Amino acid sequence: MAKKKSRKGGTSKFLSIGKYFLVILFFVGQGVLAYAVVDKFYPKVYRSMNEKTPADFATYELEELVVNPANTNGKRYLLVEISLELSDQTHISVLQAKNNRLKQELIETLSIRTIPELVKVETRDELRLELIHVINSIIEERSVRNLYFTKYVMQ
Repeated sequence: MAKKKSRKGGTSKFLSIGKYFLVILFFVGQGVLAYAVVDKFYPKVYRSMNEKTPADFATYELEELVVNPANTNGKRYLLVEISLELSDQTHISVLQAKNNRLKQELIETLSIRTIPELVKVETRDELRLELIHVINSIIEERSVRNLYFTKYVMQ
């Protein structure tokens, strides 16, 4: 009696075609889902992004902060002046009311940074984002649209 020989590869054409079909189905599903989400939410997002004019934004200047960076033993300091672009003018009064807490939080955030972290231009964006987060947490609303270092002196 003759025995049937099994295939050497062990996989059938159906399984390999099925894998390709699943991958294609996955990408098509992602495209349909993305289209549905954009189609549903885009008008609201567009309206919220464009309902305010630049005149609705407010600018708030913080006074100079002098900070001793970490591991300097008071021999080096950072002099920084910050300007904030806020999404609502009413948040200026909130910042003024919480000015002492704001300065304390900013000084603490800046003073835990080391000299190399403060000197590198690449890490300055990380620092800006961290300071924005600190200020927004004090305001208790996402108000800071942008943070500018109007003065940044390391001595």
